[in-house]
Amino acid sequence: MPSRISFGQISAHILDRLFANYNKLEGTQQQLATGKKLNSPSDNPVGVSQSMGLRTELDGFKTYQRNIDDGMAYLGTVDTTLNSANNVYQSMRERAIQASNDTNSAESRYYIGREVRGMFDQMVALSNTAFKGEYVFSGTNSQVPPFEMRNGVSKIVNGAGPLTGDVNYPGAGVPMNLIDKNVDDSKDTITNDANPALLVPGTVKVNGLAEGTDYTVDYIKGKITFTSPAATALVAAGNADISYDWLRRNEKDLDGVMNREIEEGVSARINTTASDVFGSKTEANGAFESMINLLEGTVNNKPDKIRTSIDQLDASLKRQLTAQAGNGSRVLRFEATQSRNEERTVYTTKLQSDVEDVDFAQAISDFNLQQSVYDASLKMGAQALQSTLVNFL
Repeated sequence: MPSRISFGQISAHILDRLFANYNKLEGTQQQLATGKKLNSPSDNPVGVSQSMGLRTELDGFKTYQRNIDDGMAYLGTVDTTLNSANNVYQSMRERAIQASNDTNSAESRYYIGREVRGMFDQMVALSNTAFKGEYVFSGTNSQVPPFEMRNGVSKIVNGAGPLTGDVNYPGAGVPMNLIDKNVDDSKDTITNDANPALLVPGTVKVNGLAEGTDYTVDYIKGKITFTSPAATALVAAGNADISYDWLRRNEKDLDGVMNREIEEGVSARINTTASDVFGSKTEANGAFESMINLLEGTVNNKPDKIRTSIDQLDASLKRQLTAQAGNGSRVLRFEATQSRNEERTVYTTKLQSDVEDVDFAQAISDFNLQQSVYDASLKMGAQALQSTLVNFL
């Protein structure tokens, strides 16, 4: 026996189909409005999971790209600085060859020495090059300058000393280390005064005495030797006050390696250390040592010292060119990684687009079809619901 279909059943069925068609239409409309196929996890749980994974990868690529860009800028700063230093070396070598000529007088060598002093100061400035507030040649201690010009003061006393900041006089003809009383943060001495080295020729002054007559100076090691009776008398009276300029190398570790993460699990070095460019603290013929020897030769009219400094300058330039080549190889690595990172970013973005983004042509076609279906559902539903109870009696 056939069952009877009630008016309520027909009404509920029509409304159910209307809501289903409307939900499809609304979903397509939302996709067109946002441009995304995935607007909630329920749209496609698997697709949402894939999209989140791809988005995480893209965020990682962006981070690596920032590190690469920062590293490239850092390496570019180092390269520019080393190029400028090369020019200083070349100019200094030209002056050295000019000054080594035996036809030069003491006065002409002195004036060449003044030019060399300017180049020396320029090299010190280059050694303290900074990038975003960090000194590029200071290793991991990038907040401190690797080199610093200081105005030193020492006092030689004749007694049981030395007193704090003073140097006890060991006797005529005996070299002694100076102590800079203007430095109070050194770790090299008990008193925290510094033992200066790399004195600048032409700046060492002892009151009432003449260099070469009353005393001699080892500029590299920071030693002074009194040689005359006048010097002995001055020290005995406690009046041997010494002033000088000297180049202080920072006592902190300047050889730390700085890296940037440029790929997942891959870090690359970006820095060149002070030892790479200027020589280590214990090296006898570093860059500044060779320059000081040239300065001494020109200021004090010592042709042999000038000729020796030429070979030392060549060795210093060779060291720097080696450091520059190392910096160049790092640039090439960063460039190759940058290209690879860009390719991976483009490919991953395409994959994410395939998962997330709407095919607008298809979505518009679907929307028009669903709009037609929904309109038809409304019309058919309106006609079906026009019947009354009388029609079923």
